[in-house]
Amino acid sequence: MSRCDISIRYDQPDRTYRGGDTVSGEVHVQVNKDTTSNGIQLTHYWKTHGYGNTDSGAEKIEMLAGDSELRAGEDMAFPFSFVAECQPLTYRGHHINIDHYVKVAVDVPWAIDPKDEEEFILLPGKRPPEVTGQRDEIVVFTSKPSMQLPPGCLKAVYVFVAVAFFPLIPIVLLVLGAFWARKKMLASRLGEVELQTPHQVVGVGEDWPLELQFTPKKNCQINGIEVKIRCRESATSGSGTNKTTRHHTVFEKMHVLELAGEFTAGELFDQRYSVPFPETGAYSLNEGSNKIEWTVEVRVDIPAFPDWKSKQTVQVLPAEFLDEIAAQGDQRGSAQQSVPAVESPATAATAATPAAPATHDVADVSVVPEIEQPVTTSAPSPEVLELVQQISAADRFGSEREDLIAAWSDRELDVVVNVDRVTTTFGSTVDDAYQNGQTIQGTVAETEQAIEVLTRSAGSLEDLSRGDQWRSRVMVSKWDSLYNRLVALEVDSA
Repeated sequence: MSRCDISIRYDQPDRTYRGGDTVSGEVHVQVNKDTTSNGIQLTHYWKTHGYGNTDSGAEKIEMLAGDSELRAGEDMAFPFSFVAECQPLTYRGHHINIDHYVKVAVDVPWAIDPKDEEEFILLPGKRPPEVTGQRDEIVVFTSKPSMQLPPGCLKAVYVFVAVAFFPLIPIVLLVLGAFWARKKMLASRLGEVELQTPHQVVGVGEDWPLELQFTPKKNCQINGIEVKIRCRESATSGSGTNKTTRHHTVFEKMHVLELAGEFTAGELFDQRYSVPFPETGAYSLNEGSNKIEWTVEVRVDIPAFPDWKSKQTVQVLPAEFLDEIAAQGDQRGSAQQSVPAVESPATAATAATPAAPATHDVADVSVVPEIEQPVTTSAPSPEVLELVQQISAADRFGSEREDLIAAWSDRELDVVVNVDRVTTTFGSTVDDAYQNGQTIQGTVAETEQAIEVLTRSAGSLEDLSRGDQWRSRVMVSKWDSLYNRLVALEVDSA
């Protein structure tokens, strides 16, 4: 039997907090044997776990009690509270997981310390002070500048390369020549290509504006213009010669900006696009051995010719962080900007493009405008309310809620959702029938239960805005444990 039994109880039954919230609760210590204690210590911190080496944050320590003699039968309670970190947020991925913990230990000299550790969930809240990305400065995508060295160092590098790698010089020259030839060939067709955006800080669910501009020097055909959005986990384990890195693609989607066509020499091509980013909890991360990286690659596909490509890293953040950066009120997931040289999606849709070849609009997946709509007063069915009650009564940190959803998965339910946002549905795990449809996020009417409903609709829900109610018939699909959210699929009406 342990000298002490320790339990940690949070003031929030679901152990869920947002960045900047006060995390509080009580620590209970039941003394089983007379024990000398050098103190009772509470620590809160975060750490990664998964394939990669463990990265962790600085441990924040609080003493609950000092030196004392603990007597068998004592039952002590210690309140605690601290301000939650703003990031990194709780994440459950393929190779990477991030969790936050509260740990309590009784310091027993010359013996194993009794201890307990309990996790809590951290969701987006207050913007971290280190998030300083700007959303109001034009960013032009260009090749990375070469590394600059002092003249003396540069000469030393030349000498070293000449001596050590003399046999490889012809190969190096051949490679450099190939790059030079490729650049000249592209310039002879498209001229100087300029790709720009008002920012490289992107919110989940946001439509990201791009502008592509060039003046062809010769008539030329293209197979199309595409943009690929990609999110990838990178987890590194070991070190030195034993270091290995595993990658996992969290999200990847190709969007066609332009179909096959022909450019006319001397005519300006100047087009603006709106590229949708998915709703996701995989925010940009760089914690040493564990990284989540988002990239955007734009490609002009030229037949029988080198393609023009530009690949850039972007920073993907929770919408809550962008609300503060943009200082534009409550516009979760949109953070609309007024930026010279890059028009908003709504403006771009109606703008005339002089001297440009025939183009094709990207699918309309813009953030839903907040249009005043009449609010209905319908209520969910008793079955839905019963399900919500069962979810609330179930333990969040076991498998009870997943088992509950599985038991309800073959039943059709009439649900009413208090709408928070409407987004376009993306994701590698989404059923093809719902891919590129629309997703309703909000809460079940007359409750506080979060819900996400995937629909096959490609635009019929565009008039919905925050605060509206939406009624439909659904089947529950799964339980999102990270966001404490019910996920359902809309059922086609008979």
